[in-house]
Parts: sequence; C-alpha cells; structure tokens
Amino acid sequence: ISLLASSRTARTQEDRYPVNRRLTILAVLMAPLITGVVSLGMAACAHAPRSGPELLTVAERSFSDIPFGTREGVPGLTMVIEGQCQEWGECSYADANGVEHYFREGELVVKAYAFTEGDTRPSPVLGIGTARHMDAVLSRVERFLPEVEIECRPEPDHGQTCGATLGEGWINLQFDRDGRIREARLDAYHFT
Repeated sequence: ISLLASSRTARTQEDRYPVNRRLTILAVLMAPLITGVVSLGMAACAHAPRSGPELLTVAERSFSDIPFGTREGVPGLTMVIEGQCQEWGECSYADANGVEHYFREGELVVKAYAFTEGDTRPSPVLGIGTARHMDAVLSRVERFLPEVEIECRPEPDHGQTCGATLGEGWINLQFDRDGRIREARLDAYHFT
C-alpha cells in the first residue's frame, strides 16, 4: 500500500506541474542551440581589424572632411601665410575649426591641429575630445584607433613625440615638457 501511495503522490505532483517539467526539458534541449546563436551573433558584431588605409581614412575624417589628395583651392579654407605657395611650393590653409591643411605641389598631404594653452573645447581630432595631458590623450587615441601601436620617444628640450603608422601615412602627437599636447598631425604618405 505504501508503494501504491508513493506512486500515486508522484503522479499527482506530475499532474499538478506538467508545464514546469516540459519547460525544464525544453530549456535543457534548447540551451546549446541558444548559446550557439548568441555566440554567432557576437562574433558577427565584433569588428575585424581595419587595414592601414582604412585607419588612415578614419583618422583623416577626424581632422576634416576634405580628403587627402584634394587639389588646392578648396572653398572654406583660409591661407595661413600669404605668398608661401610661390616661395616654398607648399601652402598652408586653416579651416573654421583651426585644422591646418598643408598642400605640397597643389595636393593635400598633411592635416594638423595645434592645441593652444587654455583651450578646453572638445576636439574631434583622433578622438581626443577634452583630454590634454599625455596619458589621457594616448588613452583616447588608442580607443579611437585600437588597432594601432603608438610609440613615444623623448625630444630633447621639447617633451615627447608619439606616433603610429597608418598604412602609408602616420600620426604624430607632440607633447610639451609638462606632458600637455601641443599638436596632432596626420601625414598622408612620405612626400619628401
């Protein structure tokens, strides 16, 4: 009788909670499938490392929308030093945001931004934002271009220079002796 009673109790609990048991079985069977789909989705969202030319384009756009290789005479640029084109064959123009555009033999080859003392405005250049001190600036640039390896070297009497190669081009960050950023520069390629 006690065997019959325990059997009856088991059936009664099973009858009371049939949905819970079925959901548990379903969850056990579906878990590997769901895990696989989630893993595939995460892998699809992960970015493949960008190539050097792609990194150069991303960095270039952070300075201005005028692409490297553009011919001189772009509207919205103001010549920095009158007459320098004729004298040196190189011309410097600034845009409304203070980004300098260097043209060599009529072609845009360098973009640079000078960070002035006391300037705390956010700068889109290389993702620097409001960072001004070396550690913070390098952290922001590495977040903006995680694929690059930035190397720094001391400059006698000037502070530090840090840079990285981006395909045929490169970035150059100049810091003063106190570790404050002075200039961010982007060269399209080696042109000298």
